[in-house]
Amino acid sequence: MRNRRATAAVVYRGVSCRHNVRGARAATRAAAVDAERPVPKVIIDNKSDAFATVLEVSFGEYLGELLDTVAALRNLGLDISRGEVSMEGKNKTSKFFVVDRATSEKVTASARLEEIRQTILTNMVQFHPEAAEYIQAKKPKRRDGYDAPLGKVATTVKTKISCEPERYHTKLTVECTDRPGLLVDVVRTLKDLSLNVVSAEVDTIGDKALDIIYVTHQGAALSKNMEQLVVNSLAYYLSLSEEESY
Repeated sequence: MRNRRATAAVVYRGVSCRHNVRGARAATRAAAVDAERPVPKVIIDNKSDAFATVLEVSFGEYLGELLDTVAALRNLGLDISRGEVSMEGKNKTSKFFVVDRATSEKVTASARLEEIRQTILTNMVQFHPEAAEYIQAKKPKRRDGYDAPLGKVATTVKTKISCEPERYHTKLTVECTDRPGLLVDVVRTLKDLSLNVVSAEVDTIGDKALDIIYVTHQGAALSKNMEQLVVNSLAYYLSLSEEESY
């Protein structure tokens, strides 16, 4: 009788192990599928080209010729000097070199850069609804379905702020959950601290915003005390526009 019970116990444990292994394999497969899912990217680069603002747009294989995006950019008063398309595996990246039609110069104003970014994201969601889960809506909503307080977004990306001194200016990097108007509000906060914004680069990767802003104070790179003030001010400001997700 003891032997039968012992045998039954061993068989039961064996079944449990098989189920656990299957569950682990299923979780691994699901993680691999998630890793392969394309993420919408919009990168605005003002450093790599001397004469134009470079826009990079990608979303796996979803994006076509982007004629709608080209038309929308022209409606914003931009001229496209040239375009490039590259493929890396299944990911297609379209690159546009644009200048302001009125000045024939790069686009540097934060409000204009944000307008360009939101125009591209809006077109992406309109023609490719698959991107909507990554891109913050114009009116942020909480995950429970109710409208969030004005200007608040559910935090999905840990906020990181850093300053890196360079020869003539300081490189400020801000990484946080994306939301409409983010760059404009960050630049406004910096100007409230009497900083001069030399140039800005904006990367939107899924629901993450990565802003790189070059700033000076009284014509030079920031002092250590000023760096700390900037980090603290931006951390406080961004905390006001975030709500924790549980």
